[in-house]
Amino acid sequence: MSCEQEASMKIFHLADLHLGKCIHGYSMIEMGDQPYWMEQLLKKADELKPDAVVISGDVYDRAVPSKEAVNLFDDFLTRFSERNIPVLIISGNHDSGTRLAFADKLLCNQGIYLSGEVKKEVKCVTLEDTYGPVHFWMVPYLFPAAVNVILNRDDLKDYDSAMRALLEEQPVNLEERNVILSHQFVVAGGEKPAMGGSETTVGGIGQIDASVFDGFDYVALGHIHNAQKMGREQIRYAGSPLSYHFSEAGQKKGLTIVELREKGQLTVSLEELPVLHEMCEVSGTMDELLQIEVKENSYIRAVICQENLPPQAVEMLRAYFAAKNSILMEVVRDYSYKKGKNDAQKTKDVRSLSLEELFSEFYSYQHQGELPEDSLNELVSFVAEQTRNGSEDESEKERRLATEKLIEYAGREE
Repeated sequence: MSCEQEASMKIFHLADLHLGKCIHGYSMIEMGDQPYWMEQLLKKADELKPDAVVISGDVYDRAVPSKEAVNLFDDFLTRFSERNIPVLIISGNHDSGTRLAFADKLLCNQGIYLSGEVKKEVKCVTLEDTYGPVHFWMVPYLFPAAVNVILNRDDLKDYDSAMRALLEEQPVNLEERNVILSHQFVVAGGEKPAMGGSETTVGGIGQIDASVFDGFDYVALGHIHNAQKMGREQIRYAGSPLSYHFSEAGQKKGLTIVELREKGQLTVSLEELPVLHEMCEVSGTMDELLQIEVKENSYIRAVICQENLPPQAVEMLRAYFAAKNSILMEVVRDYSYKKGKNDAQKTKDVRSLSLEELFSEFYSYQHQGELPEDSLNELVSFVAEQTRNGSEDESEKERRLATEKLIEYAGREE
């Protein structure tokens, strides 16, 4: 495809949209965060008039996305197509490449280009500006095994060698400008990217060195949610558009804007976009937390630094932050204030705890300090009371089974 421009080529680089993402049970679509972000992006597109939008994988949060997520992305593509802005998309590890690339040939006529599965001939889309052609090479998330199959080889054992072998097969003209889209774990001379809590930790055999992309004028990366460069300025993770974990609170989120000029000349900037809700972590005793000030429209993670909690502590905090027009998403306990106790004292303390207290401690341990919901505490109290009040002829086995059921419930993964 050719598209005559009067100036440099302006590219919006996006990645890791994770449409349909749920955080602690709250849908980012239903809460309005992802639709709101889309509106801000479209406003910025109307203002800056990009020549292309690239999305470097993880369009959806799941391989089988929800109807709401599919509808939102459909609206996204439709509105950019109406503006005659080409959109180039590769699949990430969270996407189903086959599903994502459905109707690929039809959508191509609307300026929507999709690459869902790794093929021997990497999909290349060419756009033009006054400096000449820009070739966009679209490499979806790849596995070494898949590259071995398509190249009829069996010696590619790691991701780095697989990517190198695949790119060596492509007719890349290094005299012209080339942009590559990739969704992999890229390191720069052994230096790993800074990551947040919402992404799966990858590394080791999954690493690809940034030198794989030598010769490309810009490398549009996805997979890591923290926007950053890897080695040289031209190799960039766009980062996720929103914070999807409380460890990402404070990270600069937004839109990576690339301006390509003549060969070897470009500028890259990160422009923050307004968000509907900010993530915020607060900590303290219950008394302190029930007096703390937070920004309105925040998602809250409360860290309780207190040993003995009042009944319905979680509900008290939830009501307090709701009055501040914010939402309590997560409650955890910080036990660092207990440092200094010896193991014998800790053992003695545990043995003196009631079943309800033991359950709360165990649940918190299994869930990284998170407290059980009040409804679960009520269930534990009921079972504990039945156990304490059990008649002498009640079988010990029944009591043990009841306790084991509670422990199993506390320890199960969310």
